Amino acid sequence: MADKFDQIMEKFLCPVSELEGRVKDSLYFLRKDGCFVFSHGYYHPTPGEFIGKIIYYPLENGTADIWGRSYEAMHKTWIDGEHVAIMNDVQIHKQYEVDPNLDRNRLRPLVADYTLEFPIDDFIGYFDPHRSLELCMEMYPQLVVNWTEQTSKLMEFPVEKLGVTGSLAYGKIEEEDMDYDVIFMGGLEENRRVRDELRRLARDPERKVFEFGRYWPIRIMNKGYLLCPFFVYENWDDVPLADAEIELVRDEVTVTGKIIDDSDNSYLPIILELGEVTIDGREREPIRIICYDGSIRGEYWEGQKIRVKGRLLNITDEDGSYEAVAADISYDIIELKNGRYPV
Repeated sequence: MADKFDQIMEKFLCPVSELEGRVKDSLYFLRKDGCFVFSHGYYHPTPGEFIGKIIYYPLENGTADIWGRSYEAMHKTWIDGEHVAIMNDVQIHKQYEVDPNLDRNRLRPLVADYTLEFPIDDFIGYFDPHRSLELCMEMYPQLVVNWTEQTSKLMEFPVEKLGVTGSLAYGKIEEEDMDYDVIFMGGLEENRRVRDELRRLARDPERKVFEFGRYWPIRIMNKGYLLCPFFVYENWDDVPLADAEIELVRDEVTVTGKIIDDSDNSYLPIILELGEVTIDGREREPIRIICYDGSIRGEYWEGQKIRVKGRLLNITDEDGSYEAVAADISYDIIELKNGRYPV
């Protein structure tokens, strides 16, 4: 007889065949060994695989309970009664410890060095964001219905274009957090309008979110719940990098510049267009910055001056061939303060 875990998974999971080989950002997958894996971005260079990270793994006496089964989180932990984020560079080493079948010698993606590639055939299924939202609204008619209606009204965004990720993807509310991890699955202008409104609202002291030791510029408190937004491109034609070919030009460069286009600063990967550029102290034409660290969604905006450490790449896609710089982790990007770049 199926236990509660199996009953919920049977209800929520969708077959991976429905994806037709196109994996979008922020999807949860359930692997055959019980691991929950999170997809990152849209660039999945190896046929039959997708870029992502293990988020929860089965562990006897683990600190997380997922529908009656014991798990441990890969991305956060409890220290002295406080939830603390685990940085990406620490997570990547833990991935190999948790899954001994992962090849440590296999090169990781050039644009996303703190992620791994997972064969899609290793998975039982995935959690469709909108379907999960509909099921959660049935399961939690007070909380999730209220959160959804309030979010839709506040953002003037249709419910049918909303989805959920995080634990809500598989029907579980983490009561200690009361986070509403909502996905906005709109067109470019729709999503940008929501992003800008969240940024405006986040300046209100009553709505500001301080979590994991920092301020989050597009997360807000709203009527008792934490609105944590994720943005997904509605149309594949709008997705940068999805079908790109990427080559390494130089492994370590330092770039400075002023952000002249922040259109894709709330997606994953974060993409910023820089002007007034120098690379290793030499002036050059505008260049794109690419970062797969989701903790800086909505962090950097047009007009800010930044310094970036990363690898110089040559990218070829339908727009032609151009250079870009990939930054792996949040502290590879530093904002200019007081007229000079930090050393």
